[in-house]
Amino acid sequence: MRARAAAWLGARVPAAPLPLADRLARVLAAAPEEVVARTATMSELMAELGIETLGAPTGADPRSPDAALDLLAADAFVTYAFEAAVEEGVEVGPLVDRILARVGGS
Repeated sequence: MRARAAAWLGARVPAAPLPLADRLARVLAAAPEEVVARTATMSELMAELGIETLGAPTGADPRSPDAALDLLAADAFVTYAFEAAVEEGVEVGPLVDRILARVGGS
C-alpha cells in the first residue's frame, strides 16, 4: 500500500509544490507499518497520515516554516483523503466522522 500511495500522491494534478510534496513523501515513508497496515483504502490511508501528521510533535517553534509545512501536510493528506474517497466511491460522511472522532472534534 505504501508504494501505491506514493504513486498515487505523485499522480495528483495539480502537483503539490515541491517543499510540500517532499514533506508528504517523507511522512509516507516514515509512517509506522501499523498505521499503513490498518488501512484498506487510499482514502483511509490519507486520512490516517493526516491525523498522524497533525498529532506528531515536531519540537519546532510553532511560528517556524517547518511547523507551517507540517500543518500544510496534514491539511493536504486530509484533502487527499476526500479526493481518494470520491475516486473509490467511498461515502465521505462516515470518513468525516472517523476523522473528527480521531482528532477529538466530535
